[in-house]
Amino acid sequence: MKSRYLGFADRRLVLHYPAALTAMVQFLFAHVPAGQDREPDHVFLLKRHGGEWCLSKDNRKIGREKDENNMANLLMGEVIYAMIDGVHSGLTLHAAAVAWKDKGIWLPGTSGAGKTSLSAWLCTRGFSYLTDELVHCPFDGHRFEAFTRPFNFKKHGLSVLSALLPETNNIPDSDMLTGETVTMVQPGAFGPYQPTAVPELSLLLFPRFEQEAALELEPMSPAQAGLQLMGCHVNARNLPGHGFTDVVKLCRQVPACRLTYGSFQQLENSLDAFCELALDSSLTPQQFNRLAGMVSAPRPAPFSSRAFGKRKQKVLPATPRQAKKKLTIGMAVYDDYDGAYFSVQAIGLYHKEVRDDIEILVIDNHPEGKDAPALKKLECLGNYRYVPYHKATSPFVKDRIFAEAAGDFVLCMDCHVLIVPGALARLLAYCDKHPLCNDLLQGPLLNDDLRTMNTHFADSWRGGMYGVWAYDNQADDEDGEPFDIPMQGCGLFACRKKAWPGFNPDFRGFGGEEGYIHEKFRQAGGRTLCLPFLRWLHRFERPGGVPYTIDWQDRIWNYMIGFQELGLDTG
Repeated sequence: MKSRYLGFADRRLVLHYPAALTAMVQFLFAHVPAGQDREPDHVFLLKRHGGEWCLSKDNRKIGREKDENNMANLLMGEVIYAMIDGVHSGLTLHAAAVAWKDKGIWLPGTSGAGKTSLSAWLCTRGFSYLTDELVHCPFDGHRFEAFTRPFNFKKHGLSVLSALLPETNNIPDSDMLTGETVTMVQPGAFGPYQPTAVPELSLLLFPRFEQEAALELEPMSPAQAGLQLMGCHVNARNLPGHGFTDVVKLCRQVPACRLTYGSFQQLENSLDAFCELALDSSLTPQQFNRLAGMVSAPRPAPFSSRAFGKRKQKVLPATPRQAKKKLTIGMAVYDDYDGAYFSVQAIGLYHKEVRDDIEILVIDNHPEGKDAPALKKLECLGNYRYVPYHKATSPFVKDRIFAEAAGDFVLCMDCHVLIVPGALARLLAYCDKHPLCNDLLQGPLLNDDLRTMNTHFADSWRGGMYGVWAYDNQADDEDGEPFDIPMQGCGLFACRKKAWPGFNPDFRGFGGEEGYIHEKFRQAGGRTLCLPFLRWLHRFERPGGVPYTIDWQDRIWNYMIGFQELGLDTG
């Protein structure tokens, strides 16, 4: 066996691996310091067993993969998590970073914000790559350390980038490692790799990619930047006061902007020029704001529907209430007819045995939108009910499902969820057996590979969200007994209608449900259970973009409101 020591911030790891994986380990960690100055905090072991690659940490098995490239992705994720766990010497953030000379730019954001693609684009414009994932800034200054790994492009991210940047089409195979869900690319593929030792943080750039969006570079106040940065603070739990004071201090000293863009062509000779000028010059706050304003595209004149004789879509009437059923399957829809159509029709096609015992309830959260007439037409199914509702666009909308439901039990699901055949019949049987159940019922979430699953959220913070996907092997057996879980994603859950405790009416926007609603059930005397048979598949990818606004401030607001309501620690 060979050994590779790894160091980041105040963490030290060692990886033991067979010689056959030398090239893979070198590919993954070529730019990570050795970190042999003291005993490691964790010991990883990678070995071949039974035709699979097996990974363990501190003598505990944590994963296995048949494919070497898929194991590379798993290993990288576990190493990063181990690097974060226990860091207390400074602020550790989920952010990409590039450098211009000896000055650094952070691109903070959660998965899907576009950090990797934007940092790759900046590298094609002469900036030096530092990381697309993790940075650490000690408390005593603005010089920071980056966890330099290969670029990690999820699914089709690299092909999209290549279409926009033709010069990246000829990346040699030796610079790429492709797995089922991630393609890793060496930094040198997007320009000469020029490592910068301990650069000084000089700009915070919060990226947001939206298809067809106009280019906008908006200066942020220290308060706005601090709020956004707290959502990317991954070692908050290790620090006094969750590191809030240090985040605020940093944001008062480093200028920040929010970048919205719809294509890389918009950024040509604008964003790169702005970054160079901002880093090379000693600008006053007023000069910085003026320079940022020059990058944004001109705003079009306000649109007047009256001037064009255009009218809003007439709100269609609700379907009359139906006879009482055992189970209502409800979903809220916001301009997602395709998702709702296939979710609804899959229930009819693959769960025919429960048709007489269920009603399908759709709450149209944008009844003035273009999808409304098509959603309304699904009334032809007979056991389907359409209800327009536009008074709120928050988790509170799900309360409307319970208010409108005709069933004794309610299964609430996202409008882009599929349920495995037979699961609804088994859920009805469970409800018949427990007619006075006061528990929150959920099931394992199938991943897109239709093999692996997540049974719950572990009780911890990551990337500004409360909860980290995890798996309990009690769910291996579909016929196994229900078991308690701390929380689970709210894409699918069920309970008795009269046991539903409701969301806080002060919730706004999207996010903050997980953990909150689970604790609310427990405080009311119920349990939060995983039913191994209740397996479901959720469509996460949205290539066309999300038709509504997802705002970090709303999510943090909901966490604060929910935690205060339940008497939980908000410090």
